[in-house]
Amino acid sequence: MNRSTDAKATSPANMLGLDYRAEAAKLPYCGCGPIWDVHTHLMDLKAARLYCQVADDFGIERTWSMTQLEQIDPIRDEFGPRIQFIAVPNYLAKDNPQTFTTDWLRRMEKFAQKGVKICKFWAAPRGRDMHHEALLLDSPARIESMNLARSLGMMFMTHVGDPDAWFATRYADAARYGTKDDQYQPLERMLDQFDHTPWLAAHLAGTPENLDRLQDLLDRHPNLYVDTAATKWMVRELSKQPGRVRAFLNANRGRVLFGSDIVASSEEMNYDLFASRYWALRTLFETDYDGPSPIVDGDLARVDPSLPADATAHLCGAALGRDELRPLYHDAAAGLMP
Repeated sequence: MNRSTDAKATSPANMLGLDYRAEAAKLPYCGCGPIWDVHTHLMDLKAARLYCQVADDFGIERTWSMTQLEQIDPIRDEFGPRIQFIAVPNYLAKDNPQTFTTDWLRRMEKFAQKGVKICKFWAAPRGRDMHHEALLLDSPARIESMNLARSLGMMFMTHVGDPDAWFATRYADAARYGTKDDQYQPLERMLDQFDHTPWLAAHLAGTPENLDRLQDLLDRHPNLYVDTAATKWMVRELSKQPGRVRAFLNANRGRVLFGSDIVASSEEMNYDLFASRYWALRTLFETDYDGPSPIVDGDLARVDPSLPADATAHLCGAALGRDELRPLYHDAAAGLMP
């Protein structure tokens, strides 16, 4: 795959000096059909405007966003159904002990009143540092909120696990955070307890490093779906096994949804930041590109301190064909997302 560059200086989101707008027009799937991104974080209207410019360039027709309740109306007034919403707690008030308990239940009902049909139950290990009990996926507080979400007609989204690189570094205290394997026991219990509710597990259920584990979870839990969000993580791990990635996606059509995990806020308005995520993910899935990622990946130096702080991962594309991409980019989401 050829790359075009311009004269602009490199940045952590563009170490290759790419003209992302020009690159988007050359991607193989360009013009072949709509792409839906089921996992973003659009923090406010100003950021949503810039995000939608990038989305237009990369063929993203519809987006689901974890947006604070108070920001939904201004974004919806401008963009209508193009941007859909996922209910989340008020993380801006994370130090308030009620944020993830009684306040969350009240806000969930307000999200439902605005027509929101997906509820996020974030259960990353670092949640123990915010609220040790309430953010565990199978805690009594969580089960209470899941029962409410189900009564409101919502499907569930979750985040379990985190990169293997984090368990080797920031989660080295297994007594506090658990091992990587420990993250999946609560998930399986909840998948069984709420077995008639669809679950969308972000970041390939937190285990892109081990697609065999993920396949086993999908095989045993027909209500489980996954997304491809967290671009740096996906590029770093999936590029190590492009043939396995292609076989996995083809074996699980309708169960894997495209997501980017773009975080767009007015504090960091940067076209290249947003565009880099779509360029890297689409290059990973659509092409046979074999070379450096344009995005600085800080986890590389954390695991191997001999690497420079601005090291980037190697990106090796899976070169999926158009018929293979369509379920990932659109059809799975169209069949699942309310």
